[in-house]
Amino acid sequence: MLIGRLKRGDSLIEKLIEFVKDKPSGVIVGLGALESLTVKTYDLSVKKYHEKSIEGPLEVGSFSAIVGKNVEGKMDIHPHIVASDKEFNTYSGHVDRAVVGATFEFFFARSDNEISRYFDKNIGLNLIK
Repeated sequence: MLIGRLKRGDSLIEKLIEFVKDKPSGVIVGLGALESLTVKTYDLSVKKYHEKSIEGPLEVGSFSAIVGKNVEGKMDIHPHIVASDKEFNTYSGHVDRAVVGATFEFFFARSDNEISRYFDKNIGLNLIK
């Protein structure tokens, strides 16, 4: 297991993709705070995402991401989050963009199996093989 921390102002997704580029498949779990967040939920009936942007401060109650090879064969992440604002309204979904607030702490655990994805035209998403 590896442990890491991102600092205020970091682009959460960009920094985590940079972190995993030379790692094996696995899982990232994290918590912390965000200045801003854009989450998406997938609508299978129309095969499109609905998107919502939220301005912080936001508290990350749960973050998890599957680490594996994307359809181009590069290491990538599939990130999901649950975060709340100062009124304790909660938002969850696939993380599109996020900017770290005070801190973001995470650990990476390696998988025994290689994870890779393919595009499933019936679902409209990149799924694990």
